[in-house]
Amino acid sequence: MTVIWKVTTLRGAKTAAITALMVGLLAGCHPATAAPDAAADCAAPTQWVEASAAKGQPDANFAACAKDQAYQTRTLNVPVNSVVAGVVAQCEVRVDRFEGQNGITDQAADERNIETAKAAVTQYRQCPGSAPNSAG
Repeated sequence: MTVIWKVTTLRGAKTAAITALMVGLLAGCHPATAAPDAAADCAAPTQWVEASAAKGQPDANFAACAKDQAYQTRTLNVPVNSVVAGVVAQCEVRVDRFEGQNGITDQAADERNIETAKAAVTQYRQCPGSAPNSAG
């Protein structure tokens, strides 16, 4: 009798632990409970338009452009690295023209731009209805 009780108790404990784990995972992955600001992270950013931007702030202008472009590409089923390359190319040209620069940037600026664009693309790819995150 003791053996049957121990087996039943262990089986019940395992089931309870697995159930608790699954409920926790499902709640953590649900958009409403994933993060307190999940809705804010998925909201459309202010559209970056050269006419309303402030000159002399190329990093801020690039970041705003990258968020805008990343949001617009969130549903494309294209690898993340390809989208990042496109966002960087588009925004560097637009910001350089706006800032009156010649398009030549240093390596540190290029790396910052790539990281900024990748963060923006990844952020919007986490949102419901977006294309899956895939490297490439």
